[in-house]
Amino acid sequence: MHAIKSIERYSDPTEHRWGERVATAVPVSLAVDGQMSGLGVLRNASISGALIETAVELPVFTNLVISLGRTRESVPSSFNLAACVTRLAPHGFAVEWRDMACPSIVALLERITGQRAPALIEDEAFAHAKRPCSPASA
Repeated sequence: MHAIKSIERYSDPTEHRWGERVATAVPVSLAVDGQMSGLGVLRNASISGALIETAVELPVFTNLVISLGRTRESVPSSFNLAACVTRLAPHGFAVEWRDMACPSIVALLERITGQRAPALIEDEAFAHAKRPCSPASA
């Protein structure tokens, strides 16, 4: 698994993302209320959220679990991340992680980019050790 390239941050009053946005192409599965809702591709991610390309249509504020690694060549299937839909996009939706900058998300970004966490985290609030991610039960 390789990062495609880093996406530059731009000035946008609606942008609420923390940390560096990293372009990816990681297959994911999506579950709502414990039920598989569909498949998608994690197109970019940061310590605070991600953009999911998918045909699944979910309303804003839907809680879901994003499972990464549905194929062998991506990431371990143990990456189940709780998230909430924050905005709709033409080919999917954006999510905010329920537990920002938790070790699983930081490890995922480190694995994708090959960079250590300090290079991925711009805000001092996220530079200190965090407790494990909250259970991924949406």
